[in-house]
Amino acid sequence: MQLTGNDANIKAFDTTDTDFQTTSSEKKVVTVLLGLGVVSLLVATFFDKNVTNLVMNQNSIFGNIFQNYADQGANIVLFAAFEIIAWTIWRRIQDDVLRYVMTIGALAFAFNQMLAILQDMLSYTYSMLNNLSKGIPMGVANNTAAVKNYPEVLRWGLAVILTAVLSVLFYNWLQSKSDADIRYLITAALVGIAVVFIAQTTIGEMKSLWGRFRPYEMTTVAGNTMSEFTPWYHLNGINGHNSFPSGHTMSGWLFLYLVFFVPRGNISAQKKMTIFGIAMGILTAMSRVRIGAHWLSDVTVSSIIVGLIIFMASRLLAAHFVEPTK
Repeated sequence: MQLTGNDANIKAFDTTDTDFQTTSSEKKVVTVLLGLGVVSLLVATFFDKNVTNLVMNQNSIFGNIFQNYADQGANIVLFAAFEIIAWTIWRRIQDDVLRYVMTIGALAFAFNQMLAILQDMLSYTYSMLNNLSKGIPMGVANNTAAVKNYPEVLRWGLAVILTAVLSVLFYNWLQSKSDADIRYLITAALVGIAVVFIAQTTIGEMKSLWGRFRPYEMTTVAGNTMSEFTPWYHLNGINGHNSFPSGHTMSGWLFLYLVFFVPRGNISAQKKMTIFGIAMGILTAMSRVRIGAHWLSDVTVSSIIVGLIIFMASRLLAAHFVEPTK
């Protein structure tokens, strides 16, 4: 991620910049996305059951791909954050003992996130394959049914290899960065950890409090009988059900935070990562309704909450999703 062409003309990130303002482009995008969210929630308020009856298919390939592999946004943000912290420590700490201990400690946190990433991916994948072998809908490999039915040696082996390879890549990438870039990236890493914690805590607490049944937990989703259905604004209390809001959608939108791990001079990468993050948020939300794991209102509220958390974090960082050129 070197500065090339017009990217080199962007000023270095400065946390003391008092001239930071939300750009007109950001205002337009936020307004459009928030407006779509409000319209979607309004539709869901009256037609949640209708939308599910129309689109739900637990054999959907689209729904299964995103169910199995898009629930990693939070852990990927944390993995990247701990890698940045680890190699910043290595770069800055002079005392050899402290340097090794702190770097290894940060890398251990990154390794733990890789284990979590692989646990979800392997659980869903093996559950899906097991469903296929039994002739039942592959999408039944959901949050509550996916189990640890994979070889642990596979997960740990992959985690060691992937963490080692990615750690080398992060080390080499950060070695080429200026001190200004490093100062920005370590701030983005710390804020990223806070963003994931706030998003997971908020969505998790709401899930418990709302106690909403998922679409596939209804008596039937093919007809008009949905004996346990409650609208999104109805709190059921803690009952073991956790449809509202959507956790997968939360993780899908957290991919958007990865744009803030791009040094502020690389405009091209910022544009690509912003498009990728928004696409992951929207597609993950759509996939959850398609596979019958969530209602339209579940994914809409999750999208609004997490989107606003990320936007507020960007203002705290004084960083634009795509930095304006001079």
